Amino acid sequence: MTHKATVSILGLGQMGAALARAYIDAGHPVTVWNRSPGKAEPFQGRASVAATPEQACGASDLTILSLADYAACDQVLRTPLVAAAAKGRTLVQLTSGTPSDARSGATWAASLGIDYLDGCILAYPSYIGGEGTAVFYSGPRDLYERHQSTLRVIGGATSHVGEPIGAAAALDCALLGSYYGATLAVLQGAAICASEEFPLDAYFEKFQAIMPLISITADMCKKMLSTGNFKGTDCTLDIHTNALRHIVRLNRENDLDGRLPELALTYFERALQLGHGTDEMAAVFNALQGSTRR
Repeated sequence: MTHKATVSILGLGQMGAALARAYIDAGHPVTVWNRSPGKAEPFQGRASVAATPEQACGASDLTILSLADYAACDQVLRTPLVAAAAKGRTLVQLTSGTPSDARSGATWAASLGIDYLDGCILAYPSYIGGEGTAVFYSGPRDLYERHQSTLRVIGGATSHVGEPIGAAAALDCALLGSYYGATLAVLQGAAICASEEFPLDAYFEKFQAIMPLISITADMCKKMLSTGNFKGTDCTLDIHTNALRHIVRLNRENDLDGRLPELALTYFERALQLGHGTDEMAAVFNALQGSTRR
């Protein structure tokens, strides 16, 4: 019989509870803890319910943190009792944050002899345990590989994205930033259609037509950013900027909140000021990097 690693889950919000259920269903001995004891009640009889975070940390080979933010984690973790309980064990930080948060956590853990991985989940709680669920980890590769089979329980598309502890958080922020920006742009388009009484069902159906163009543009950006050469034959930044100006004007004419296209236009125009008018749209990257990196 294969040994199942013991796992503790600190934090039983929607995500933490989903993580706990996945490990229980996979046959791992699980210990749970939550600041509000009521959230642990559904796990009575299915998992051990710890009275304190130090009790939870001391109960398992692997402790996974899924709390509101790093400030909440620091309040829970950075006590002498938790430090003593976690020493020689592994903490996996799945609380959302920034690379600097991850670096701070790793420094604290290293000073106390605690193994530490930082990670991010690119999925909703209902997808936890799915074979296609992506979870990224950063930190020591050998530590990740030691626990890889256990970590795969919560997401089949688990991967190690870098030794620097902030790598997973950086990738998470980058991907989610793209996701939120794209979703807001989709809704902005819906608002434009609604303002002209264009059927929203038709808009969302036709939206699929632009998806290949987005993929082509991403591939173009990848190539151009790797070489630093923004010359091409598809469409100059001048033309793209004029198209954006039409969109901004339409939003004003129809009394819509046009801050999103107006913000995009500021970056496109900044790239023009940098001399990229005859370059491809990927050159806007230089405007986004800020004045200290141009």
